Order: sequence, then structure tokens, then C-alpha cells
Amino acid sequence: MKRYSANSTYQIPQLNAYIDSINFFSNAHQSDTKNILFDAAPEGVFELVFQTNDAVWQKNINDDIWKRRDEAFIGGLHQQGYQIKLLPETEVMSVRFKPGAFKYVFAGRLNDFANQKVPLVDIWQKPGLRLYNQLKNLSRHEDKINLVASFIENRLDINKRSAIDESVQDIVSQKGDIDISSLELQSHLSSAQFRKRFREEVGLSPKKYAKIIRINSILNELFSQQPCDLIDLVYAHNYFDQSHFIKDFKSIIGKAPTQYFSELSSSS
Repeated sequence: MKRYSANSTYQIPQLNAYIDSINFFSNAHQSDTKNILFDAAPEGVFELVFQTNDAVWQKNINDDIWKRRDEAFIGGLHQQGYQIKLLPETEVMSVRFKPGAFKYVFAGRLNDFANQKVPLVDIWQKPGLRLYNQLKNLSRHEDKINLVASFIENRLDINKRSAIDESVQDIVSQKGDIDISSLELQSHLSSAQFRKRFREEVGLSPKKYAKIIRINSILNELFSQQPCDLIDLVYAHNYFDQSHFIKDFKSIIGKAPTQYFSELSSSS
């Protein structure tokens, strides 16, 4: 098992306020036995995903049920880790929206997407189907990116900014270590209104979202600053003790830290 990481990553400068990156994952093997397995952690972002065929499978971290993924879908905010299996000769294109940015291209409630992978045609009907069919006829990454960028630009509603945007940015900038009640006061909404609007505009409750951002911040720092001590990071992120961190880590990743890092080390 390996950590989910892209083979290649691109930016869209004109959509920088909304799109974090476009990533391509591939399994170029031709042998039927050369599947690639990834561990994926919830990251608090929506993804627009296209696959070259139906040879990508996914399962929750703690069950043995592999489910075939649709060829084109929107991935909502997941609350727990999952695993992905890429069969040979498969490529996945993932358009990662920035935290809280998917609401600018979709008019409905984003909490309806929680832990879901919704087929593109269910969201954008004929235009979504047309986009997917056009992508299937393209081979160059640059051509695919330009097509998707145009599709997103045509659906942007830049007038949807609200107090929730500032709360999301505060959670991200503070790496999830933030007092939710302070965000409620800052928003000038009642506690009930704030939590309701946050779920609808972001996709999860503010408390759950902050926990996901916090755990991911620790993981990202750990993998980008090696050698790095996990315990030092835990305390740097203001966890009172290791048991609190282990509980949060397991609730998000689906495994205890020792098991997670042991499995990654054995596969590297």
C-alpha cells in the first residue's frame, strides 16, 4: 500500500481562486496482475474526477467490499479514509477544488455530497455528459485541462461569497486548530444558523471539517519535512496528549497511527 500521490500536477492560473490543482494518476502496467493500491485520507476538498475506463475500484478502509467507481463523478467530502485500486492501463484525472470553493459552481446543498461519489450526469445532465465524451477523445493533458477549465468558468457564480468563506479560510490557515465558537461570533450568525450554513456551503459540520484539516496538516508536514518526529508535530498542533491525537487520527484515517505508518513503510 502506498500514499495517494499524483504522477503529474498542473495549475489553472485563471481559476486559481477556486481550483487548487489538476492531478493525474496512472497505472501504465499492461499485466493483469499489476494493480496499484493507494491509501487515501479525507482532505476536506471536493474533486471532479474523470477516468479513462471503469477499471478503478474503491473501498472504505475498514471493510472488504470493493466497489467499481463511475467513470466521471463529483467526490464529496469524505469523513474517513479509503483505499483505491487502479487496474492496469488506467488513468485518473482529478480536479481538486480549493476548500469551500465548490459552492461557486453548484447551486445545491453540499452536505448532500458527504461520503458520496455523484455521477457527473446527475449534477450537470447533458453538459456533463458532453464534457465527459469530449474528454474521452483527448489524449494530451493540456487539452483536457483547457476543456475542463472552460467548463468550470462557464458555471462560476462569483456572487456567492458569504461569511462562511472567511471561516473556512481561518480553519485552513490555523491548520484546524481553532475554536469554533470564535468563528460563530465572527460570522455574526447565530450558532444554529452558522452550523447549518457551514454544512450546506462546505459539506460537513465545522467541527468535523476542522478535525480533517488538522489531521491532514500533521500528515502533510510529516511527509514533507522528513526526517520529522510525529510526537513533536502532535504537540506543535496543540493536542493535549497523544491519546487525543490517536483518537482523532483513527476517526479520520480509519487506522491507528502505528498501523498506518507501518503499512506505508513496508510498501515503500
